[in-house]
Amino acid sequence: MSEEWIDLRLVSIMRLMLASSALMVTVVDPPQAQANIQAVYTVLIAYTVYSAIFYILSIRYSNLVPARIMHWLDICWFIALIALTNGTNSIFFTFFFFAILVASFGWGYSSGLYLTLVSAVLFTAVGLYLGRTDQTLQLNRVLLRPIQLLILGYLISRWGGFRINLRNQLQLLKDVTVLSHTRLGIDRIIASILESLRKFYDADACLLLLPAHETANQFTYQVYRVRRGTHSTGASPPEISADAAELFLLPWPQKAVIFSKGRSGETTLFDVDTGELTVSDSAVADKVASALETTKFLSTPVHNQHRPMGRLYVIGGPQAYNSSAIHFVLQLMDHVTPSIENIRLVDSLASYAADEERRRIARDIHDSVIQPYVGLQLGIAALAQKLHAGKTDVINNVEELLELTNQELVELRRYVWGLRAGEERRDVLLPAIERFVARFSSVTGIKVDVHTRGKIEVNDRLAAEIFQMVTEGLSNVRRHALCNDASVDLACRGGKILLQIKNRRTGMGDGYHGDLGHEEPAVFKPRSISERATLLGGETQVTFDKNFTMVTVAIPL
Repeated sequence: MSEEWIDLRLVSIMRLMLASSALMVTVVDPPQAQANIQAVYTVLIAYTVYSAIFYILSIRYSNLVPARIMHWLDICWFIALIALTNGTNSIFFTFFFFAILVASFGWGYSSGLYLTLVSAVLFTAVGLYLGRTDQTLQLNRVLLRPIQLLILGYLISRWGGFRINLRNQLQLLKDVTVLSHTRLGIDRIIASILESLRKFYDADACLLLLPAHETANQFTYQVYRVRRGTHSTGASPPEISADAAELFLLPWPQKAVIFSKGRSGETTLFDVDTGELTVSDSAVADKVASALETTKFLSTPVHNQHRPMGRLYVIGGPQAYNSSAIHFVLQLMDHVTPSIENIRLVDSLASYAADEERRRIARDIHDSVIQPYVGLQLGIAALAQKLHAGKTDVINNVEELLELTNQELVELRRYVWGLRAGEERRDVLLPAIERFVARFSSVTGIKVDVHTRGKIEVNDRLAAEIFQMVTEGLSNVRRHALCNDASVDLACRGGKILLQIKNRRTGMGDGYHGDLGHEEPAVFKPRSISERATLLGGETQVTFDKNFTMVTVAIPL
């Protein structure tokens, strides 16, 4: 059940109690010297029945009569009772405060104040008319009671309006909290928050400037803007340069601004740090108002970790902005800015992670898929040369290529399964390297020895990366080193896993990029292996001695 219906039922039952109590009191102790006592009873009975009917309607959740006009109908009943019972001396004078309370706490300051003014005018008019006709005018009551009604009615209206405003502020904070934790995308979240703020102040528009990214030591700014009567298109907000944003950032980074062209050419500044209100010349604010096509606005700085990073504008609307509005908007932005920054950070990290994952898969495809198929291509080319030469004893070569193809399909399926698998197994690295080395030696004729020192247990992700380094390293040995043997050494030592791929130097094409005929090989680092090691927090070194070229990778566990 909504709060509005709960309040309506409460007001209805209180009205019924007020009417029935007034009827019983009048029956027990009728007003003295009343010639029209029967009319008083008639009005009280009618008012009681009226109250009972609307109480029943409130229980049934009926809106036969809009709740916003019920207090105005109450005023009509009260005026009738006062006119029938001694005018300004009537005991029903205090009933006005019931209607004012309902209007103020149900619909806000304006409703309560209007009802107070109308009640005071009607009460005074009825009192003066009746006092003139029956010569019982008591001037002190005619003057004092309307003043009492105006003063107390004004206070009730102010407190009721404050209560309504506070409830709406809490609801807005709740709404923007929910919005800032959704995954609609940062642009839609900010646009929704701005639209909620615009509706709260019934403003013409809301505008937010936030830094987008830094280029050449200068920020660009994204401009988020919502307007009355328009809907978000979902497009990314436009970006402007720092020079273009300078006008809207204002020369007061730590001050909120209230500007209205009707204020004798002055601008009110509110210091966010000290809470001090000052008045400044409105030349700058007037330029901003012209650029925003408005005659008034409220502007507050937007902070992130106590540093100004942008600015918010609430533009136009029927309300007059004041220091209370500044306090609330500052509180609202302090509430949502950390969430917005967290969402932007998560989005950027997710994009970075996706890019890194695409690069990793690209490297894996290069090392696990493309490299073996290069070997198949070479085998098929050799087979074609035999056939062109007229040699028909190729069945063994075909069977070898078929076996290699089957093995590579098994490895490719294992790789795809590894992308899908969620569990982490820690005993997969060494068997996978041994299977690959056996196939590599049978296809290329290069003998490869695998040595391990200590127990090698790593998770699937790290095992996959090390396996790809081994395949890439041995592929480079086959392509660039003219040798018939190599070795792969694995060890766990000092909180690191050490991988070393070693091949014998022949004096002709040492290493991976050694120049023929040079005594010393060129300094190099295998790019794919180095990239993988760096992403894992490790490092790669290439060393030479008289007989061997060694690529060593150290990765922290």
